[in-house]
Amino acid sequence: MAAKRILCYGDSNTWGATPGTGARIDENKRWTGVCQRILGEGYRVLEEGLPGRTSVYEDPCDPVMNGLTALGYTLCSQKPIDMVVLFLGTNDLKFTNAFGSASGIDTLLHRILNANVYYPGSCPIFYDAPKVLLIAPPRILPGIDEAMPGSRFTGLARESTEFPRLYRQVAERYGVEFLDAAALVELSPVDCLHLNEDGHAVLGTAVADKIRKMP
Repeated sequence: MAAKRILCYGDSNTWGATPGTGARIDENKRWTGVCQRILGEGYRVLEEGLPGRTSVYEDPCDPVMNGLTALGYTLCSQKPIDMVVLFLGTNDLKFTNAFGSASGIDTLLHRILNANVYYPGSCPIFYDAPKVLLIAPPRILPGIDEAMPGSRFTGLARESTEFPRLYRQVAERYGVEFLDAAALVELSPVDCLHLNEDGHAVLGTAVADKIRKMP
């Protein structure tokens, strides 16, 4: 039997940015690598993380950050896909509020669940809609204003506390699985934006457990 293919679509906390330095955490210690090790040979975890990626918002400083733009060719190039783990939203707060981020996630979910309609041109034999696990991002720590003064995340810690409630509503609307990362892990106080290796281990374990229990 072929291994189930799990596409993990996210930002720097999927790419594995080290708090404070931006260096990349070892692939076996990133949450995707932890998840792969726990799930074993029956699964193939496909890591697609990009630091700075938004859900649907254009970043005037870098045109490749729009997650909606990249979604189509990512889904097509990775076919067949059995499941998508969607872990985005923090970078949206540079351009909108938590409600706007949830709206962007809504758009991505609609595209993923209707990929055969939106992206019909590649490998049409793989038409089954993938299952989806939506992860609400961890909360930005209040210390962000001191850790990164003058950054585009200044003053956004409180806004990020709305992610779990709003993302859960989106997941329920589409009938997809949901995981609240804020209930499991806390971002590193070094930069208040990224998971450290311990956080990756906890999240990867939780995601693997969730995937195993999904019907």
